[in-house]
Amino acid sequence: MREMWEDFVYRGHLNKSIKTEIQEAWLRSRKYGVNPHVQSATKILDSDELAELQQLNHELICISLPLMENLYSFVKGSGFLVILCDEKGYLMKSMGDKETFELANRIKFIEGASWSEEAMGTNAIGTCIAIDGPIQVWASEHYTEACHPWTCSAAPIHDSEGEIIGILNMSGPVEKVHPHTLGMVVSTAAAIEKQLQIIEKTRGNAVMKSLLEATTDTLSEGMIIIDTAGKILKTNEILHRIIGKKEHELAGRDICEVFDNRFFQEITASRANVMDQEIKLKISGSERQARVLITSKGIFQNKKKIGKLLTIKELHKVRQMINQFSGNQAKVTFQDIIGQNEKIRKVQLEAIAAARSDSNVLLTGESGTGKDIFAQAIHNESDRRNKPFIAINCGGIPRDLLGSELFGYEDGAFTGARRGGTPGKFELAEGGTIFLDEIGEMSLEMQVLLLRVLQDKEVVRIGGYKVVPVDVRIIAATNKNLHKEVVKGNFREDLFFRLNVIPVTLPPLRERRDDIPRLAEYFIEKLATRIGKSYSEADPQFFEALQRYDWPGNVRELQNILERAIVKGNGWKLGPEELPAELFGNFCAVVKEDLPMKDEIKKQALVRSIDLCDGNYSRAARHLGISRSTLYRQMEKYGIR
Repeated sequence: MREMWEDFVYRGHLNKSIKTEIQEAWLRSRKYGVNPHVQSATKILDSDELAELQQLNHELICISLPLMENLYSFVKGSGFLVILCDEKGYLMKSMGDKETFELANRIKFIEGASWSEEAMGTNAIGTCIAIDGPIQVWASEHYTEACHPWTCSAAPIHDSEGEIIGILNMSGPVEKVHPHTLGMVVSTAAAIEKQLQIIEKTRGNAVMKSLLEATTDTLSEGMIIIDTAGKILKTNEILHRIIGKKEHELAGRDICEVFDNRFFQEITASRANVMDQEIKLKISGSERQARVLITSKGIFQNKKKIGKLLTIKELHKVRQMINQFSGNQAKVTFQDIIGQNEKIRKVQLEAIAAARSDSNVLLTGESGTGKDIFAQAIHNESDRRNKPFIAINCGGIPRDLLGSELFGYEDGAFTGARRGGTPGKFELAEGGTIFLDEIGEMSLEMQVLLLRVLQDKEVVRIGGYKVVPVDVRIIAATNKNLHKEVVKGNFREDLFFRLNVIPVTLPPLRERRDDIPRLAEYFIEKLATRIGKSYSEADPQFFEALQRYDWPGNVRELQNILERAIVKGNGWKLGPEELPAELFGNFCAVVKEDLPMKDEIKKQALVRSIDLCDGNYSRAARHLGISRSTLYRQMEKYGIR
């Protein structure tokens, strides 16, 4: 073997009878530029670096040392060293006979030294790393001459991903070589890997347990895990809060003993899953109850059912979430209501007083006066401000659907009904306010059902039989005179009295003309931003025209007219020419139509129109709805210059 080594080192000839692993290792060693005559390791960590390396591999060292000691016990006194290296070939721990340590020290085969192929050429440690497999390197198979007196056997240690994390090596005098030595090293390395796997699995189980604990306690719903016999294995904090019991009071108990509901007997016995089943949860030995939605799902291991997972959602929490995401919230407060007119200020004071009670409110007034705005403001001023505000237009929903909207329905109540049923607006508004707009459009049949809810404070879903208590404040609104509707037989008198506890009547916009400029400025700024235009000013005659108009559609019409003007306008100044002709008042009709009126009235109408348009005859004619030639003829007729 020595001759073959010399032949390669000095002449570059590679004898093909040499083991393939050694041939390839020698070639790599030459490629790395390793000096075959080096007398000792050249790459050695200082004490601080070694300590850091050992700390980094603390777990591997702790697991390996007992097994290394066991291995050494078989070869003790025979001149062998047992060594643990990291994945790069640095010696981390060693044990063995004193005399062998002295020999090893001469070639710096010591803790902290690198014995990778790049550093020391072919050797059991470095070559084991290179081939990722066990190997025995004997005498002159070593690339560096200083190692020729040694025989070394090494095996890799892998993690659970199959990556090398360390090397176990046993080295001794060349004359002590034995084929079983490598087998002992391989077996010990495998034992180390096994121990690592056990610890990793234990750690994984601990991590999973911690994750399960963290997950279950951060759920927004109660959770119970039961075995196939119905015994409670695990619960979470939300469940403890819902039922008023601690984990130690529940663990190991039969779920049917904890809850006084037949439902739990059924799901324990059944293999079927349950999705959002609504029940009244009753706790055995307690008066505590809660309306909840329960979902149960089987837990399987290797296709065998080992238990069930139950999730319990408090119904009022579910409703809160539905309201949050469906926008069932009032956004307007009394501070947002624009107006300094004496009438609107008086109405605001009445509404504020109404908000501070819990009585039903009836808002009346023409269409577009802002009844929905006042309803939101009343809710936000009340003690129910943090609860849902749900608005429903009684005139905008078909009569045959209004009942299911208000009161909900059960599974199978009618063709097309959602599976599992659905709660109505009264249930969703629990604790809050329901705004019944256009209450005057409600059918007499539906009025009977609504009256029952007002009297009994409870609802029964359509197609169902369960009574659901509701705590809801009602604000109703109408543009009709309900007194007259009662006389006509279109509205129930008893329902009217129930709703009309606190009447609030909103004034039409024509009775608060001094508020029109304020409202207009607010809408112009808001609408211009939305449309993407910027108006720095408006012509005074623009506001004058707005104030003169009677606004049959009230504030809603004002907003629509302003939006039309902004879209139509030039983007920097609003003038009366942006307004429709009807806003010029009756004198527009006087000029446009050939009505028998005094000439002086017609003349005043023409003058007023031209004045509003800053003397621009084309604009005046356009907004009067007549041709320019007609305008000129009438100007000439009345001597207007």
